[in-house]
Amino acid sequence: MDAVKTMEILSEMKANDPDFNYTVQVDEESRIKTLMWVTSRGFDQYRCFGDAITFDTTYRTNLYDMPFGLFVGVNNHFQSIIFGGAMMRDEKEDTFKWIVREFIRMVGGKHPQTILTNQARAMELAIEVELPNTVHRWCKWHVLKKANESMGVLWSKNSNFKMEFHKLVHHMITEEEFGAGWQDMLEKYNLRKHPFLTQIYEVQHKWAKPYFRGVFCAKMNSTQRSESANHLLKGYVPSGCPMHLFLKQFEKLQFDRESEESFQEKSTLLSGVSLRLNLPIERHASKVYTRAMFEKFDEELYKCGTHVLDEIVPRKIYKSTHIDAAAREKWSKVEFKIEVNDDESFFSCECGTFEHSGLVCCHALQVMVFFRLSKIPEKHIMKRWTRDARDVLPAYLVRYQRDRGPPSSDTFRHHTMYMKALECVLLGDSNVKCYDVFMAMMKEVQAALVPLSSDKDGMGLAEREQQNQLLVQNEQETLELQGCATRSHCDGESSCSVIVGQQKKRPRGRPTTSRDKALYEEHLKRLQFCTICRSQGHKCTTCPERGDVPKAPRKLPKCLNCGVLGHRSNACGTKKSGPFEPNFL
Repeated sequence: MDAVKTMEILSEMKANDPDFNYTVQVDEESRIKTLMWVTSRGFDQYRCFGDAITFDTTYRTNLYDMPFGLFVGVNNHFQSIIFGGAMMRDEKEDTFKWIVREFIRMVGGKHPQTILTNQARAMELAIEVELPNTVHRWCKWHVLKKANESMGVLWSKNSNFKMEFHKLVHHMITEEEFGAGWQDMLEKYNLRKHPFLTQIYEVQHKWAKPYFRGVFCAKMNSTQRSESANHLLKGYVPSGCPMHLFLKQFEKLQFDRESEESFQEKSTLLSGVSLRLNLPIERHASKVYTRAMFEKFDEELYKCGTHVLDEIVPRKIYKSTHIDAAAREKWSKVEFKIEVNDDESFFSCECGTFEHSGLVCCHALQVMVFFRLSKIPEKHIMKRWTRDARDVLPAYLVRYQRDRGPPSSDTFRHHTMYMKALECVLLGDSNVKCYDVFMAMMKEVQAALVPLSSDKDGMGLAEREQQNQLLVQNEQETLELQGCATRSHCDGESSCSVIVGQQKKRPRGRPTTSRDKALYEEHLKRLQFCTICRSQGHKCTTCPERGDVPKAPRKLPKCLNCGVLGHRSNACGTKKSGPFEPNFL
């Protein structure tokens, strides 16, 4: 019954939201293998903010312990937005391929520029096939987690190493900085032969911050947004709930997120912002960006005071130097070159902050202030961060927007005639004379329209609804057979009767309360390394590189009978004296 209720809820959501899209993948036994959906709100959000997304899975959210994945992005208020969700039975490569392929189909075929995931190999292979032109990066949170598991006591008891490793992951800007800082760390802690650090350094382009420099990530370098959405979801969905209840609670989560987004939109429109420097370019930014993004822009503008600008080639090349360069790390880059194009419309900085986040860096802003610009150049204003990022149009024109997709059920001319007729009804209801005029005119209009209405162009409301019903029926009858079946839509219990619910196997013993782990972290164990050569397979006591290091002398045994060192009681020749017996004779 759970499967039937689930399909009924999906059909109800489709009826209430015509642009709601879902697909179900079933196995040979007609059991749900993968379930995926995208709401109309998620479709519209992806159209505006689908350039950088994250995908992560969470566990123990439903009765069948099926992993649940979320496609999450960030809007112009720097809030997490949910594009779609997928419930899957396993985390194999074919499953991820199907999920990615269906998600791209549901959002109109638009591929993201960047996608952030965990280090699952199956997911990486699926993205390479389905999104060949999309940049794939790893979540740095998972890199830090593996470092914690692999470095042993060096991570837990040596706070200096942990701090330096975090600095390498979070604060490096250029490849030169990262390489120099990494080598200094290996040299300082004698870790050149450490297997984990060697392995992770070979794939540094997947997770290191300098390699995000030229890749737009919307200020994201972690799947933390997916994980925070998963955390919110667990507040709505009780552990072990059936699938149909999961969908209902997910719908509530989506509604609450939209309410929070509406609050931020209202706050941007009604509330003002405080200017730190009161510069013309700052005032322009306050009118262009949303409130949240203006605060980030203002932080970069404030950082200009920590740099000194030198002119190398007038109006062409400039150098920005940190004012406290001597106090910074020896591997830290303190000089940045800024190049200005011929028409002074673009300021290119080698730090790559604008290409990565879409906001102007403090080095380029310093040159703009030096040029006394009153406005941010148009090439440096990324539309996704502005107030009009969604291209908000009047309701009667939204359907004609090119990238909106299929039109809604009502047509523009139907809506216009309905509103005009309603105005006439209100006027005709003023008095009896108006009523007589209204009825007479309506009879004339009806007589004139009847002979003309026989020639239909197929764009009317009735024709549109009839076409949509035919499309839904055709999709219901369509069944893909590629080793498993896929249903796009299912209306009512009769058409869903072929889908059977999942089988829940009752585990032995007491149910666990710990977090379920992903496949790529199930078999991880804390590794032990030699404290001398930092290699695996032996301890420091048997290290071949131990050399002339003296061994600690072995402690001599002590006899329990005589108390003499060098032998034990079982080899003692002294007879053990018995208890004292007094002699009274």
